[in-house]
Amino acid sequence: MVPLIVLGVILIIFVILYFLPYSNMNRIPAYAGGDALDSVFSFFNAGDNFITKYIRYSYNVFKSFDFSLANTTRMNLSRELNYRIRNTMLLLASGVSATLVIGIPVGVYAAVHKNRVGDRILNLVTMILSSLPSYSVAMVITLIFVLYLRIWPLFISYTSPRAFFLPALTIALGGVSSVVRMTRTSLLEVLDQPYITALRSKGLKETDVIYRHALKNALIPIISVLGGLISQLLFGTLVVEYFFGVPGLGSFTLISVSTRDHISILAGAVLLTIVLSATNIASDLLYAFVNPQIKLRYSNVRRKETQST
Repeated sequence: MVPLIVLGVILIIFVILYFLPYSNMNRIPAYAGGDALDSVFSFFNAGDNFITKYIRYSYNVFKSFDFSLANTTRMNLSRELNYRIRNTMLLLASGVSATLVIGIPVGVYAAVHKNRVGDRILNLVTMILSSLPSYSVAMVITLIFVLYLRIWPLFISYTSPRAFFLPALTIALGGVSSVVRMTRTSLLEVLDQPYITALRSKGLKETDVIYRHALKNALIPIISVLGGLISQLLFGTLVVEYFFGVPGLGSFTLISVSTRDHISILAGAVLLTIVLSATNIASDLLYAFVNPQIKLRYSNVRRKETQST
């Protein structure tokens, strides 16, 4: 499924960029100097055109992860993107982790203190955070940590994981409001279930009821939409990377757009598609792992297969 999605994205963006006025996509070579694909092109007398360039580009991406040469620098994009994808994945993992670490406990607090002062304040704060764009959050965080508190340097090398703190915090605040609201709603539904009432009647502590029994079931709806949350945070990295100067895929794509480097734009978009598809698959697998209904169904299938053999 993922290869088909990547091929479709390459085709759509390739068509758009190739037929732009003053496009530099014609610099993508159709022939590579005698490989198997060249033999096929020669056999059909295909020539050097849009179709052969698209096939060559897709073939190179899937065969050797080769994204051709940048138009502005004439450098191999594969080496540049290998470095940048590590930074983007580290930033995305940090942002998602911070979102869950902050959002789930706050959502639990809001559910336990339903309709109290703390719950109402959190509703107001999450509403404000959900309405703020990423660049506004980035500017506020920079003003607080760098200029007012003076506990963080303005310029820092991204060779150290410490440098990803402010960008990751910016991304996390962009998604934490969704996690807080979802955790609150899901936990309130679980707390109304009869088995929770039975556990309380047995004399279990409220903290044990919430954290050992209710929260485990309340997390299943959150994990089910984790793919959409990761997609939201991934596209939030576009602005955040550019603002903080993180050498990642987002800043690479925006710089490529500003310099009209169409080959680099295509490479960045394709790689972002691959990252997005991979994270969605990972979230689906995680949901299948924690959902007892899917685990039971999978166990029954395995049991039937074992009995049949």
